[in-house]
Amino acid sequence: MIKKITITSFAFFLLASCSINENTAKKTYKAEDLSEEQIKNYNAKVEEKRQIVCRNEKSLGSNILERKCYTLGELEEREENDKDMLRNDQSKRAGRNNG
Repeated sequence: MIKKITITSFAFFLLASCSINENTAKKTYKAEDLSEEQIKNYNAKVEEKRQIVCRNEKSLGSNILERKCYTLGELEEREENDKDMLRNDQSKRAGRNNG
């Protein structure tokens, strides 16, 4: 009898704590789900590197445009990485042609 009460009590408290956590948890949003006005309001409040830019892009192997959003910091980092990869590729090709 005591074992049943203990198990029932444990189950009750477990369920109660789950429902409390669901109600108090903050809801997160993806930038792609925000309107242009919401993004504009967000960008007005944050530093430049954290500002969001959205554009329509085609996924690899698809002709369907999808809205993709990035921070300016992410775009700068991506651009630097692309430049580095291009430089490395060019130097490897130059090394093969000279040797």
